Amino acid sequence: MKIYYVDGKFVFQNQAVIPVDDLAILRGYGVFDLIRTYQGKPYFLKEHIERLENSAKEIGLSLPWSNSEIKDIVFETLKKNENIDEANIRIVITGGSSTDFFNPQGNPRLLVLITEIKKLPEEWYQTGVKVVTHPLERDIPGAKVISYVPAAIALKNAKQMDAIEAIYINRNKDALEGTTSNLFAFFNKTLVTPEKGILKGITRQVILQLAKKYFTVEQRNIQLEELLKADELFISGTNKGIVPVIQIDDTPIGNKQPGKHTKTIINALEQHTEDFINR
Repeated sequence: MKIYYVDGKFVFQNQAVIPVDDLAILRGYGVFDLIRTYQGKPYFLKEHIERLENSAKEIGLSLPWSNSEIKDIVFETLKKNENIDEANIRIVITGGSSTDFFNPQGNPRLLVLITEIKKLPEEWYQTGVKVVTHPLERDIPGAKVISYVPAAIALKNAKQMDAIEAIYINRNKDALEGTTSNLFAFFNKTLVTPEKGILKGITRQVILQLAKKYFTVEQRNIQLEELLKADELFISGTNKGIVPVIQIDDTPIGNKQPGKHTKTIINALEQHTEDFINR
């Protein structure tokens, strides 16, 4: 049975609880970050914890733990779950208990949950996927908050239309990001990704660094009308890696096959991961 870290203690999965007066339950007030391992090593742990800390700052949640303390807790939790081959590490910081059920009182809770990584369908990467558009803007784009109701609704709608992801479109008709992914488009040999109004993923950062070796890279607004005319598209995320997109709504992208430039980035990210494993 899995062992989680919950508010200062390591407990079995079926004993992992927090009080009902925690603001995470009452108000959806809290932040989280998701990390994956490769051969048991957390991938970009430092960067994910820094983003977690920034998310907390964005919503006014004070943290009593240092970056190194959170890191030590993550490693200890992994050590207690050695039976898991490759893991997802979900770090959650809740708003803590509140006597008035509304205002945080400076007692946040830290949770570290370890689960197996679910293998995604191979055809996503071989033949590409369909995504749909969804009108939505994050309230606080820079914070990875635990409240995912709008995203859950968008993703449910996407699945009903045989799509694997929903791409948010703002009031200005700019394409932003997916429910759990960042968005990239190739126009000739220029790679473009939205810069504003999005949660900037760690995988996104790596892709931008790698892509500069091969392509011109731009971070700017992408109007939906322009996006539909892209030569290639892909989405990225911690668990997804890079997934080629061959259709948006009813519009095919390019020749409706994963493009050669996308494959170049996929290969570069795979090599980067291999280098990380062999360090």
